Amino acid sequence: MTDAPDLPADTLLYLTRADLEGLGLTARDMTGALSRLVGALPTGEAVNTPKRAINFPDGRLYMSMLAYGPAGAAEAPPTRLATKSLGLAPANAARGIPTISALICLHDAETGRPVAVMDGDWITGVRTAALSALAALHLARPDSRILSLIGTGVQARTHLALFSELFPLEEVRLLGRGRPNLEKVAADARALGLSVSEPGGPEAMLDGADLVVSSATPSPELPRFLDPDRLATGAFASMVELARAWRVDRLEGRARTFVDDRAQEAEMPDPLVPAAAISGDLSDLVTGKVAGRADDAERLAFAFRGLALGDLALAGLCFDRAVAAGVGLSLPR
Repeated sequence: MTDAPDLPADTLLYLTRADLEGLGLTARDMTGALSRLVGALPTGEAVNTPKRAINFPDGRLYMSMLAYGPAGAAEAPPTRLATKSLGLAPANAARGIPTISALICLHDAETGRPVAVMDGDWITGVRTAALSALAALHLARPDSRILSLIGTGVQARTHLALFSELFPLEEVRLLGRGRPNLEKVAADARALGLSVSEPGGPEAMLDGADLVVSSATPSPELPRFLDPDRLATGAFASMVELARAWRVDRLEGRARTFVDDRAQEAEMPDPLVPAAAISGDLSDLVTGKVAGRADDAERLAFAFRGLALGDLALAGLCFDRAVAAGVGLSLPR
C-alpha cells in the first residue's frame, strides 16, 4: 500500500501547526520513527541528502532538505519522500515574528504524488529535540536526573518536554540571556514537578549535571565558553547550537563524540568538531556498528546539524495520525 487509507487520490492534506501539536505524539513515538529510518540508511532503504543553503550577508538564509525512506506510523510504513523549505531571518525578532519559517511537502514515493503539505516550524523544533533524544537513549545514563539547559529558547522547551518523558528527571538548571524565555522554560519544568535552579555561570551548569543541552549560540564577545573537560563523570552533552559554544578542540580524549550523519558532515565546509574526535553517527548507534555508552563513568557528546531524515520521520508519522483521526484540511488538486 502506498497511500494512507481514506484519503482520495485527487486531494492534498494541509496540516497547520495546531493540527500537528494536537496529534499527541510522544517522545517514544518520535524516537522510534527516527530510529527506524536512521537504521535503514546503511542498506539504502532510506536516503538522507545533505542540507543545501543560500546565505545572505545580513544573516538571512534559505535552506532546502530532502529525504526518502519508509516513514509513517504503521509497522511496515509506506515509502515516502519529504522536502522541506526553510527561511531564516534574524531581523524578524525585532519585527515580532518568528525568525525561522518552514514548510514540508510529503510525497508518496511509489507514485511521486504529493499527499500532504504541513507546517514545518513545529516539526523542525520537535525533530531536533527528537534527534537529541535518540542519541541520549544510546549515550546517556538511564538514571540521569539533573538536566542543564544552556539557552532557553524553543529548543530548551522541546528538549525539556522529550527528555522528561525518557529520563527520571528531578532538577532542571537554566542559563539564558532572555528573562521572558527563561521564565517560560522554568514554568514548563515546574509543571512537570521538577525543581528549577539558576546556578550562574557555565562551569556551575556543567558541574554535576547528568544531561547538558546547549542551544545558545555564543555572541562574538563570548566565543566557545563551554569546556568539555568540565563535564561531570558519566555526563551526556547534546550540542544543539552546532557545537559553537564548545571548545571542540578539547573534545578528543575527554568526551567520546558522535554526529548525526558522517556522510553529511563530510560535505560541509565548516566541520562541527575535529574529525579525529568523531566516534560515529546515529546510524552507527542504531545499528550497533559502534557501541554507545560503555559504563557509567564515560562522558559522551552529540554534535549535530539536523537531518532531512528527521523531517521525513516526523512528517510521515504526523500524516498517518492525522488521516486516522480525521485531522486537517483536504484541498482539491
